[in-house]
Amino acid sequence: MEDTMQNEHKAQALLAQMARGLLAHAQRNTKAQLGERASYVGMSDLGRAMQCMRAAVADKSTSGSGVSPEEVAEWFGDGDDQRVQSVLGRQLILQRGHWLETGISKALSANGSQFIAQLEIETTLQQGESSVPLRAHLDFTLVRGGAQPAVRILELKSTGHLPKTLNPAYEMQIYGQLGLLASCWNQPCFNLRAEDGHVLFSGLTFPELAARLFRARLPESPEQVDIEGWVLCLSLSEARPFGPYLPDEAMHSLALRLAGDLWDNHRKYANGLIRLGDLEYAKGFHPLCDWCDHAATCPKFSSRQVDSPEGDAALRQLEELKANRKSLEQEIRAMEERICRQYARRDAAGGWLSTGDYRFKVSNMPGRTTLNRGRLQAELTSVVGGEICERILTRSTDMGNPYERLFVGRHPQTATKTQQENNHVASGA
Repeated sequence: MEDTMQNEHKAQALLAQMARGLLAHAQRNTKAQLGERASYVGMSDLGRAMQCMRAAVADKSTSGSGVSPEEVAEWFGDGDDQRVQSVLGRQLILQRGHWLETGISKALSANGSQFIAQLEIETTLQQGESSVPLRAHLDFTLVRGGAQPAVRILELKSTGHLPKTLNPAYEMQIYGQLGLLASCWNQPCFNLRAEDGHVLFSGLTFPELAARLFRARLPESPEQVDIEGWVLCLSLSEARPFGPYLPDEAMHSLALRLAGDLWDNHRKYANGLIRLGDLEYAKGFHPLCDWCDHAATCPKFSSRQVDSPEGDAALRQLEELKANRKSLEQEIRAMEERICRQYARRDAAGGWLSTGDYRFKVSNMPGRTTLNRGRLQAELTSVVGGEICERILTRSTDMGNPYERLFVGRHPQTATKTQQENNHVASGA
């Protein structure tokens, strides 16, 4: 019995060491590559602000969750294993993207591609009498010179499961990157740092940077270059690209306006002119809330305490049922993929295969057609103006009948990150 307890203590010590190490590495890496993020507006901030201005301002004004490696050590000493594992789970998810980024870098190098990792674009937006510092950090920028010059921005996103459509926040980020690349092309706005944060190049135009790194000759104007942006979503076993996205003046203007609003709110909050509660926040059932470091104080989650053990038990049972359904869906998907692979190997040319009691075949089906409202709005605004665009969209929008929907979630102050992967449950009532 004593040996079992000692081994369990050693196991928890190992997890605490991993959590502390990942936290320390993340903090050092962020400071070296991204600098002090409260001092500028980044392109990922734009996607955040588009979904929840309150969370974006809170991120700018605080250092994320604020957890330090020393706090993890204290929790371990106090026997608070749940909090330690919560931090570890969060860090594993966050670091997974960096690990996959290293793998993609090796793949590009093996292909002989000319690319820049973590290219920084630094500029200032003049908005009235105020200046908004902007920075974009591009995961990978592929460069081709010569008679047919081309530049490809590749933004990586690590996800537990591949999405069928791209998150609008990611689209805003890639449009912001494309807009800054095109608008700053021939200006001294491009910097490059080593992994430890040491500046390799600073204050160059993009053609100058390409010439120094690859001896590539690029035109002085971005209009003469084939520029595209791609978002590559990666899980641990699959990948799905979204694109191409092209430089778009309307989306660039929208990104700059959003950056100005975020910076203005950030400065007002920092100077005590507004409170976080005064800012707009994501309404309804929003997946962003599952991972938000500021959910515990969000007005959305302010609620009255109800003394109901029976209700708590019912909600816990519902959560378990939903988790079991998710597990079954994953098993079903894995089995379907396995059978599809077996079908492909038998070269059945689209015909039926018989197993005895069953027959099966695999057919190619057309993809779903969806309307991207944000893109349509941007296109209409650039052609007919914002006011006419709003009238057209209003007249073309149908409202469905009201219905009831149940929202269930563990309280932000008590939920762990590992539990949060299954915590928000929505079901028709």
